[in-house]
Amino acid sequence: MVPNRRLNPKHGPRTCGPGRSIEVYVAALIVREGALLLLRSEAAVDPWANAWRLPGGRYSGDEPPSATVVRAIREEMGWSAQAGRVIDARFFDEAPWGEGLLLVYEAIIAGEDREGEPDPTLEAGFFLPEQLPKPLAGGGHQPAILAWQARALDRWQAGLPPRYCPHCAHLLEEREAFDRLRPVCPVCGFIYFRDPKAGVSVMVEQEGQILLVQRAIEPGRGLWGLPSGFIEWDESAEQAAIRECWEETGLIVDRVQLLEVTHYSEDFRGPGINLTFRAEVVGGRLQPGNEVMAVGFFPPAGLPSPDQIAFASHRRLLEEWRNSIAHGRVSDLAEQ
Repeated sequence: MVPNRRLNPKHGPRTCGPGRSIEVYVAALIVREGALLLLRSEAAVDPWANAWRLPGGRYSGDEPPSATVVRAIREEMGWSAQAGRVIDARFFDEAPWGEGLLLVYEAIIAGEDREGEPDPTLEAGFFLPEQLPKPLAGGGHQPAILAWQARALDRWQAGLPPRYCPHCAHLLEEREAFDRLRPVCPVCGFIYFRDPKAGVSVMVEQEGQILLVQRAIEPGRGLWGLPSGFIEWDESAEQAAIRECWEETGLIVDRVQLLEVTHYSEDFRGPGINLTFRAEVVGGRLQPGNEVMAVGFFPPAGLPSPDQIAFASHRRLLEEWRNSIAHGRVSDLAEQ
């Protein structure tokens, strides 16, 4: 297992010629809906047992570092992944085996790996920047995680624009560009455009009942709503709806059709556009995903109360669905 090799003191600093080289490790920053993936282990051989860290492992030199990142994610989480650019490098000297260097890569999840299974000795969770767990692991992980937190809060908290240029790191200035004030870099000319986020929600009806999830993350933690999430950069809105429904409920849906497009502004991460789809279950097994507490089908008379539904658009859609059935009309979902 990658983390055992990474953390075992017997893998001490290697030597190269007359001088000594330090150990090199890699880690992955995997962010989903603004939350960072962290792991922790209770293994006795882990000098940072019960401390939270990034997915990753020791770089052995027999493959590209990015390949080690992909392999570590597969071995620890059972996911196939793609490694992007190196965004951080952290020297550390507090490890039992000596000095080391942690290279932190951006990474995205491509799906479940058919040959990979999650490591049962590891606990995993996604954490928003203002809700990071404690303690954080050493070996360069703590400063790398805190640096991500600072960037995330600077960039997304309350929908605020960034303060520093992502290209040259110079402080941005408010200047007029394209008929309004925008953050502009006075050095390289970068202009930051505040684009709306794009999300999806899915209405799934089965035998006269509607599919709802109880959210385990903010916004709306503990409240009920439709399966929902943000569209990834490399997928269509329909693909996002299918993926989010499977991730949150364990159900595979098809025959995805657009119901409505709405604008929202109540999310602390900033305003956006949400596309609501209707869909039909074609497979899978009903079970809550990592980001939900519970999942189930609800009849019209058994819907959660409005104050227990997370979002205004979901409250309205569910009320319209309930009223259509109460007045003897066939719901739009049933007309599929």
